[in-house]
Amino acid sequence: MRFVQSGLFVFAGLVLLIGVVRLFAELWDWHEAREIRQHSLDELKDLEVERDQLRVEIEKLKTDELAKERLARRLGYVKPGEVIYKIVDTRGRSTSAKHGVR
Repeated sequence: MRFVQSGLFVFAGLVLLIGVVRLFAELWDWHEAREIRQHSLDELKDLEVERDQLRVEIEKLKTDELAKERLARRLGYVKPGEVIYKIVDTRGRSTSAKHGVR
């Protein structure tokens, strides 16, 4: 009888130990899920700010002629009749400069 009681005690201890280990594993997973959720919410806020900035830029490009001109220049477009000069520096690298708006 003593042997059966000892066996049951060891078995109950193992079941309890397994339950505690699983509990900590679940708590760890829950904590990681909260961190991932918070990171996703932060990223969403950043994307919303970027979206709003892009909407403002799009509206400017629809209505503001100067904004259109700046974008065209940044993309390398020139107006008809403009003269383009290519300047080569002393180290052999080349850059482009536009001059002579007419």
